[in-house]
Amino acid sequence: MGGTVFVSDQARWSDKSSVFYWVVDRLAEQVTDDDVAKQLREISEFNVGMLMFDEFTPDQRRELVALIAALPQTALAQLPDTPAREPIATRLTELVQLVEST
Repeated sequence: MGGTVFVSDQARWSDKSSVFYWVVDRLAEQVTDDDVAKQLREISEFNVGMLMFDEFTPDQRRELVALIAALPQTALAQLPDTPAREPIATRLTELVQLVEST
């Protein structure tokens, strides 16, 4: 099973559950808006498997995009030094490119 970030009707990013929930959990830890943090924690806690940008205000989306931009470097710094770390960072870079272009 996996999870999907729906950036728009035409743009989405999917990955395996462990990566998706790592993303959601990192965002929940870093976001400054308490309502967004609560929503992200609920996505993780209840294994929703979907993060939908259209559920957030433009300001909230801008903050999420800014936080997502740091995720590849965060992954390289925080994930265990295994052969999976680099491919995960690459997939996160794809997410960054998607959210920044939408």
